[in-house]
Amino acid sequence: MRKPLFVLTLILVAFALVACRGKSTPSASDQNAAPTAPAPPADSSAQQIQQLEDAVKQSPSVEAYFQLGNAYAKAGRLSDAQAAYEKGLQINPNHAATLSNLGVVLYQLGQLQDAKEQFEKALQISPSDAPTHYLLGATFLQMQDLASAEKHFQKALEIDPNLPEAHFGMGMLRRLQGRTEEAIAEFETFLAGPPAQDPRARSEAERILQELRGQ
Repeated sequence: MRKPLFVLTLILVAFALVACRGKSTPSASDQNAAPTAPAPPADSSAQQIQQLEDAVKQSPSVEAYFQLGNAYAKAGRLSDAQAAYEKGLQINPNHAATLSNLGVVLYQLGQLQDAKEQFEKALQISPSDAPTHYLLGATFLQMQDLASAEKHFQKALEIDPNLPEAHFGMGMLRRLQGRTEEAIAEFETFLAGPPAQDPRARSEAERILQELRGQ
């Protein structure tokens, strides 16, 4: 079985979906929010990180480390983000949003098994978190465990039938399985529904859909 080359797009969408989330538990508005604003200028980002670093020194808490980890992640400082999330989890190992975000960072660092474990821990705490089911599905897809990927994409859609990322992920899965008509249906649903957190997913879905229709 050839390695799926499109999973990077999946996790880019996932990263926008989860890593910037600022609440411990997701709400419907979190899951269906409009695309996030463009990243601030580098100097603004550096200033924000400095402020968050100062804040966590003065009053360390899981929420403070969570916000610092998010700022590092947005700035592309993935190792620093990992360290911040892990320090937060030392304070509260059951902070589901931190577990999910740590999983995203570990995925980005290529540590798929570790990422999977963090997503699974998050789901033990918050089993109805549709975005994290999607993230775990994307991880299984990269690991070429298609049955497990399908299970978690389906679970995400059971919880939130309008979650665009889950339709995108399911479309990718069906494409890999050679189930072209089902893949087309998933991408059409994705394009007709609410916008994904990462706007790049739309152009990618349009490109893949054109390719599938030409087969």
